[in-house]
Amino acid sequence: MKPIPKPGRPTAFDKDAALDTAMRLFWERGYEGTAMADLSQAMGIHPSSIYAAFGDKQALFALAAKRYVDRPAQYMARALEQPTFREFILAAFDNTVEFLGAKDHPSSCFTLTGAISCGVDTEPAKLLMREMRLENEAAIKSRLLKARRASEFPKDENVDDYTRYLSSLLSGLAVQAANGSTKAELKRTAELALRQLGIRR
Repeated sequence: MKPIPKPGRPTAFDKDAALDTAMRLFWERGYEGTAMADLSQAMGIHPSSIYAAFGDKQALFALAAKRYVDRPAQYMARALEQPTFREFILAAFDNTVEFLGAKDHPSSCFTLTGAISCGVDTEPAKLLMREMRLENEAAIKSRLLKARRASEFPKDENVDDYTRYLSSLLSGLAVQAANGSTKAELKRTAELALRQLGIRR
């Protein structure tokens, strides 16, 4: 374990790399499970320099969450861009499985692990994660409404209910990945979900 850097004359550091490190640590441990000392050790920066560059722990967590959305989590944005409803649903599951099955980052979703907390002082982090999940659901709902306008989504299907159901299925894959499911197992689970949704390859 690296020692916590000692205070002194500020040294230059790569803010992008430091933010990536913070993102990964929060992703692995959640907000409450990540102490400022942990961040300092992992980033190789003294706490005073972290405060100067990023703000307090909550501010750093918010920046890390935005980093997650803008970079690793783009897999869902790519699914939403698919031209047809069927292609969107297939891509949503395929991209999620590929993302969760990758070996170069934690096998979980930042918005789920990041919200694991118990104390009152973690409420802002929990609210931020909830906001991010709701934004994702809003994007899914918008895509479903687009599909309905194109006569690809049944008129008698409740869009809000379908959005929540689809979001629950995708979040469930993240939970299974965090539980240790392999990529092959996630893929089989996704295929079962697709059959239940009536989506054929």
